[in-house]
Amino acid sequence: MSFDFTIKPDETYSRTTPKATLDSFVEQLPGIKPNGSRGFVLDERPKRWMEINLEVVSEEGDNIEDDGKTYDDINCVRLHIPYTCLGDAIERDYLPTAFAIADHIGWTLYDDESGGPVSKDALAPRDTKTQKPWWRFW
Repeated sequence: MSFDFTIKPDETYSRTTPKATLDSFVEQLPGIKPNGSRGFVLDERPKRWMEINLEVVSEEGDNIEDDGKTYDDINCVRLHIPYTCLGDAIERDYLPTAFAIADHIGWTLYDDESGGPVSKDALAPRDTKTQKPWWRFW
């Protein structure tokens, strides 16, 4: 089981980006290592682990790649974080990498569980000591 994100151009995956250009960018991010021919992994075990798969998908988001075939362009980036590696600070440990990839290609990061876009506000540090509960008046 994993916590999953998808980086996509729009709801129907209608645009592509050159895979070679994205490969060059992703492999330069901190903690990133190649993971097979289709992707990468953020590997800083035991602290962090996130698979980054560069894919060709249908309008519905189903992978349509043929085994053994190489693709020059991709239209989807899937991010998988095993629950055992999730930790308690996803905004610090994983979202900066996810947003770096999304920003580089000009696409949007989506939370697969909710189906909605992830806001960059999630990156803002939370200072729970200075925030009073909603029910306090002072």
